[in-house]
Amino acid sequence: MTWRGAVLLLAPLPLVGAGAAVPALFGVGLVLMLLFGVAIAVDSRRAPGAGRLQVRRTHDEILSVGAANRITVRVDCWGRRAAAVLRDETPLSLHPSQTVWRLTIPGTVEYTVSPRARGVAEFGRVAIRSEGPMRLGWRQATLRLERRVPVDADLTAVRAYEALARRGQLAELGLRTLRLRSEGTEFERIRDAVPDDPMRSINWRATARTGRLMATELIPERAQPLVVCLDHGRLMGVGAGDLTKLDHAVNAALLLVHVALRSGDRAGMLGFADHVTASLVPRAGAAQLRRFLDTVRPLFPGETESDYDEAFAYFSRWQRRRALVVIFTDVLDPDQGRALLRQCARLRRRHLTLVVSVRDPALDDAARRPPRRSEDAYGRAVAAGLLADRQDTLQLLRRSGVDTIDADARTLSPRVVNRYLEMKRHARI
Repeated sequence: MTWRGAVLLLAPLPLVGAGAAVPALFGVGLVLMLLFGVAIAVDSRRAPGAGRLQVRRTHDEILSVGAANRITVRVDCWGRRAAAVLRDETPLSLHPSQTVWRLTIPGTVEYTVSPRARGVAEFGRVAIRSEGPMRLGWRQATLRLERRVPVDADLTAVRAYEALARRGQLAELGLRTLRLRSEGTEFERIRDAVPDDPMRSINWRATARTGRLMATELIPERAQPLVVCLDHGRLMGVGAGDLTKLDHAVNAALLLVHVALRSGDRAGMLGFADHVTASLVPRAGAAQLRRFLDTVRPLFPGETESDYDEAFAYFSRWQRRRALVVIFTDVLDPDQGRALLRQCARLRRRHLTLVVSVRDPALDDAARRPPRRSEDAYGRAVAAGLLADRQDTLQLLRRSGVDTIDADARTLSPRVVNRYLEMKRHARI
């Protein structure tokens, strides 16, 4: 029963108590309690049950890791409207913004889930406790809406990119625009010159022929291969904020692949830990993005050290045409750093190489935090040493001619995409 029903049922208690002095009041109190109990039972029976309710839970077919995914639950009811309480059995690992609501049915509730790991989410049942017309009693129904939903890389960033690209507002994502007039090496068209055109783009032959100032429009060369190399060894399982370094890398790689495919390039990937675990031949077209997601889905951080020698020996046999190779990895370990440096030097003979590492904010904080105890001083020294090794490795890579990006999770995606666009502009690929 509801709190109103409880108050009504207990209202005759004073009469029952007074029955000790006036026996007639005792009987009146019992009769009233019985009548009120029957009214509550009838009201409960008139509340909507499972047979009169229809519930639909809607969301994206694939949830995005590290993003707020909207979930909508719609409740329809045959018959009169009713006040209700709804509880959705959402996995706590998805960090739902809310799980219990008060609503009037028919009605809709919305909430968000923010998964922090890729994998599969298992949604459970929906329980609805609806009140009767007099709001004295309630009736509970549990509807089975169990469903397994994949949690993948952050597709919301791709959708945001598309929406902002259509409006010419990519700067809101911290991204630059690729198609700038007169930049690139591939001929696009001859058109009337505009005031912003550089002098080198003026086509004097077309100008003499037409009598109007004409310009040649060049665009970055298309159909160039891009290969994303994803390291999912032990170090990539370290947390960096809410997600692991690997999940941050996968999110950045997904946006990079999308931008490359949208620019007309061919994109592929190679996954490795202590051996090569996945590969995707570079191809063009929108369908390649789905193939990329399918290829990276089973990749999770391992417990072994990454073997750069084996991975890039395989890569050299697998990808012979010159390509932009973007390596997402971590370089905390000096020995691994030397192995990475050795392999990047070999890759540079044929390919353009970019090494991307994800900074750990906790490690940065530990190195900067003033020590209050002797244990804090030791922890600060260890963190500072790891950061120094990391910077030494990155500096050696830069000196050997390898481009590097060392970014935190917040700026990782825009920095990687902007570096790719910069390379396209300058025809380095």
